[in-house]
Amino acid sequence: MKRSILTEKVSRRGFHLSREYAVDPLEIIFVRDVMRTNVTALSPQTTVEELARFVHTHEKISQRLFPVLDANRKLEGIVTHKQILEWIAKGRKGSIADWIQRSPMAAYVDEPLRAVVNRMAEHHLTRVPVVDPANPGLFAGLISLRDLLHARAQNVKDERHQERILNLRLIS
Repeated sequence: MKRSILTEKVSRRGFHLSREYAVDPLEIIFVRDVMRTNVTALSPQTTVEELARFVHTHEKISQRLFPVLDANRKLEGIVTHKQILEWIAKGRKGSIADWIQRSPMAAYVDEPLRAVVNRMAEHHLTRVPVVDPANPGLFAGLISLRDLLHARAQNVKDERHQERILNLRLIS
């Protein structure tokens, strides 16, 4: 058949389809499969002066969202790279505890990527922390649009590999 059995059944019932019926790959890939776990985290007691030294020594750091964790790795909030640069420029003093964004939107390790993508789009976010639902608030990693696009690209690559046509020559 030219189409999958599922699409063929739907078509025979009178529904005209312009494309193949398939499961969204983001529905079967989970956050735990694509999240980053090698992350720089901050403590609420971190001072702006310490952040200034950190930024100076790590000028080319690619991480743009920093989780703020307590001593037990519980997520207390988040800070963006842009906010850090603003605090340094303004000459803020003291710990960052008073300025962090508390209770940020988070993804869960066992959540399908489609749900995360929808929430990120709804809240206009490009990065979110990942927590473990089995242990509420326990930080597990970060996920960004780049990670989501990488997962989608990998799925496209896998599909193309499956759809390759073999060119066979018969010797007569």
